[in-house]
Formats: sequence, C-alpha cells, structure tokens
Amino acid sequence: MLKGKLAWLFLVIIFVVVCISGVKVHASSNFEANNWQISWMIKNANFEEVDIADFGISAGAPHVWYVDQEGVEAWGTSNPSGRIEVWQNGDGQTIPAYSGNNFIELNSDAPGPVYQDIKTIPGSTLTWSFAHRGRHGVDTAELLIGSPDNLVPIFLASDDKNAWGTYSGTYVVPAGQTHTRLTFAPISTANGNLTIGNFLDDINLYINVEGAQIGDHVWFDENGNGLQDNGEAPAPGVQVNLYDTTGNLLQTQTTNDLGGYLFTGLLPVDYEIAFVNPDPSHYAFTKQGLGNNIERDSNPDKNGMASVNVPGIRSDVISVDAGLTTLGSAIIHKTDGAKNLADASFDVRDRDGNLVTNVTTDASGIAIVGNLTPGTYTAKETSAPIGYQLQQTVTSFDIVYEQTTPVEINVTNQLKTGSVTVHKIGEKNQPLPYAVFQINQKSGDEIGTITTDKNGVATMAGLIPDDYVLTEVAAPEGYERLKEPLSFTIPFNPTETVELTVKNKLVDTPSPPPPPPIVPKPEKPLKPENPTKSDTVAPISTPVKQGTTADKLPETGDANDLVVVFIGIFALTTSMYLVRRK
Repeated sequence: MLKGKLAWLFLVIIFVVVCISGVKVHASSNFEANNWQISWMIKNANFEEVDIADFGISAGAPHVWYVDQEGVEAWGTSNPSGRIEVWQNGDGQTIPAYSGNNFIELNSDAPGPVYQDIKTIPGSTLTWSFAHRGRHGVDTAELLIGSPDNLVPIFLASDDKNAWGTYSGTYVVPAGQTHTRLTFAPISTANGNLTIGNFLDDINLYINVEGAQIGDHVWFDENGNGLQDNGEAPAPGVQVNLYDTTGNLLQTQTTNDLGGYLFTGLLPVDYEIAFVNPDPSHYAFTKQGLGNNIERDSNPDKNGMASVNVPGIRSDVISVDAGLTTLGSAIIHKTDGAKNLADASFDVRDRDGNLVTNVTTDASGIAIVGNLTPGTYTAKETSAPIGYQLQQTVTSFDIVYEQTTPVEINVTNQLKTGSVTVHKIGEKNQPLPYAVFQINQKSGDEIGTITTDKNGVATMAGLIPDDYVLTEVAAPEGYERLKEPLSFTIPFNPTETVELTVKNKLVDTPSPPPPPPIVPKPEKPLKPENPTKSDTVAPISTPVKQGTTADKLPETGDANDLVVVFIGIFALTTSMYLVRRK
C-alpha cells in the first residue's frame, strides 16, 4: 500500500517517544494549521498539587504559604531555603489564581528562581505558555529554557497588578538535548524588592506534531472483483474530500500519479471520505469490502462514500482505498420467434447470486440492463407475457472491462398450450372404449390420434392456440362411426380444457333366418335273390310283443328301426306272392 510517503518527522517522534519509558502525553485543544500540540511532560502546571499540611508554613498572611519544594509536585527552586511561596484564592490582597485555586510568587523568602526539568526529543519543536501578573505595580520576569547547565533567555514578561498577562512561544530542542529545564527568574518588581512580586500560573509545554493521518490510493479494478490485483493501474487525478460527521468539508486532496492521497493533522474522531467519480457515465465504484484483507479491498459504497474512525492522535489510517471500474450493459430481446413480446420480466444477478436489478421488456420486446461492472451475470425470466409459457432457462453472460457495445441476449417464449378431452358414449350414455380420433389443425396439418380408454375418455394436450378438427377414424365394434367431423378452438392464453362429447349409435343389422329342418335320407333296399322252384318258402312268423304304456315308442329320427320294419314287411309280402303262384 501507499505508506512510504508519510511524514518522516512524525515517525521519528513516535519512535523516540516509545523508547522513553514512563512518558505519558495527553491531547490538548490547541489545533492550528493541521498541526496538533501535545501537552508535553509538564507536571503540576497550575500548582494545584501542593502538600501544605506536611511541607508548608504560613508566610504571615491569610492563604499564603512557604512550602518546601518537596511539597510542590515536579517543581524545584534555587532559593537557599528550598522554599516556594504558594498563594491561594482568598488571600488578603484578593488576587485570584489564573487557573484553579493556587499560584506562586517568585523568590519566596529569599531570591531564587523556580524551575522544572523534562525529557525532550532533540530536534522537536516545543510550544511554551504561561500566565504572569504584577503584585504592587509592574513586575518583570524572564523565561529561560535549555539544558540544566546551559539555560538560554527566551522571553521577558512585564505586567501590572490589575490583570494576568498570558504568553506563548516556541523552542526547538537542540541536537543531543534529551533533558530540558524551564526556569522562571525575577528581573524586577514595582517596589524594588525581588522577593515581593512576579506571580506565575498555568505553565504549559506542548510538542508540535502533525496529528493523525488518513490515506491510501485509488485504482482501476479491471476485473471488477473488488480487490487490488497485481498489474491493475492506479487512478491519478481523482478528487477525494474529507468531511466531519456533520457534513462540513475539512480538506480536499487529488490523487497523484500513483493514485495516492493523504490527509494529515487530524483529530482522533470519526470522518466521512468522499471519492469523486471522475466520469459517472463511464466509471463506477467497485464492490465494497470484499475479502479479509483491508489493504486490498475497496472501502467506499456505490456512491463513493466511506466512513473512517481515527482512534488516536498518532494513528495512521492508511488503508482507505477506492476501486474504480468501467460500466457495461446488456440488451435482452424477447420474442416468440415471430414477433416481439412486451411485459416479460427478468432478474439479473451477479456471480455470487446477489440480485443486481430487475428489468421488463417494452413494446419492442427490449429490456436494457445498464451500469454493470465487469463480471459474470445471469438473466432469468420471472414473469412471462400473458399467453406465453415462462422460460425456465437461465442465461449467463459476461461484462468485460472497457466494454463498448452491449451484450445481446435473445430469449424466445412459447405460447401457452391447451388440451382437448373427448368423451365417447353409447346410446345409453355408457362409456365406449377403443374409439380412435384424428386431430388436425383446420389448415389441414395433422396433429395426431387419440384412443378412448375403458372409461370412454381420450385427451390430447400441448395444443397451441388455433382452430382444430376432430374426426373419428375408428368406432367401437358394433357402433357407427361419427359421420361429420367436430370443430373446436384452443383460445389464446388457455385456462381450461376443451370438452367434447361424441355419442355413437349401434349398427342396424337384420335377424338371421331359422336353420332348415333335418330330413333323414332312406337307405336303398337290398335286391333279393331269385328262388328256385324246388325251394319252399315258409312263412315268417314274427312274434309280437304286447306293448304297454311303459314301452317306449319310436321317436322321430329313429331311422334304423323303421328300415328294419320296412324290410321285414317287404320280405313277407314277397314270400306270400311266390307261394300262391305255385
């Protein structure tokens, strides 16, 4: 990331401070020209930490004390007695403290400046400040700063007794000076006695630092994946604005040739950063916050806005990047193969399945999907035009970096189809199976045949809206075939099945004639041989059995018994005739 151009002096300051054990700093409210002033090492700046009970004695006036320097936290004196004169609000001269309740008078019970030693960073710039006041008139004191054995006069302060004067200035710590002494010495007083006059309060020391920083760089995300990949170019000349949380513009930067930007001198608070799209008709901000590497992701949302928290005055938030990518588009053409179809809706989703947009075709059958960043997308129909089947196929397409022409997507819909059901019944409304029907379009195109089942029902589905003709080509056995074809229509956007009932009549057939009677054919009689003259023919005597009602009479068809009887009678008659001739 772009961190090599941070302010070197600021880094040196941080390094040295870390190396100095026990150093504690606190942010102040002094903030000018993008520089922070850190309260630097001064302790007991307004003399509130004083142990009067253990180390103080009365100076002869109410609320005025001589306090041994051990009882005045962090401060020392060159007074031979080692005492510092401490005044408090409510003193007999009604002089109020400048800050808090306590203040001091230089020299106490004998001449002797007051001082404090602090640790310093060579080369750093310190800002000092203090409040001074005269006691009986105009008093003058001097500030000296330097190493303990080489103090340098810095400033003279002269004030009368009526008000506190405040003063500030800067001091550059010389090379090699890691310990620095601040000393306040009396120069003159209104009554000529150096032990009477020159009040001091609210002594402060600050180190000047550049404050917190926010930055990183803007790049062109050529593959649209939301991550900074090797070889992707920087985006120079992009404006970046820094706002506070109430919308006030604080700073403006423009990315350099490396796409870098840097805001310095910042407070440890929340900010809003606005990356300005250089050409919204051609560019868009890439996907926000992808991956788990803050040095590769893109921070702003689709509007170029990113929220940033600066946790501390020394924080470097150098990870607020922004990816720019180009915009592409796709055009969906919706037809039924012959005409354009309006009112077809499509969901367009990105490679992760996130819904990007939903579009609907217009009267020309076109839906335009714009503002697509590079990547793979899918289009799926979610609502078909009235009268058409929903297209279940999902169409995938790619948008590439710097695309110049829209991707063309053609989607064809089929008309909703209907069905016809034929009910075949007999004269008594009973179902008739095995009736075969031919279905043709009215134009003559054959569609197919259907045959009724055991319930006398046959159905054909998948019929597009049109006029049709139903012709019976085979009737059930024993029934007449339908003489005239039936016409029916499958309407546009069919919602229910067309029902047809075909009633068949039995075939008219004459009753068959009765079969002819069976007549037995008589057998041919045997020709008798001619008897000789010497032959004597004895009459044949046939005993006759007396019949009873139980005897069975010959029945019609007993042909063999009759033949025997006839032969017997014939033989008897012939014999009697021959006997008489003799």
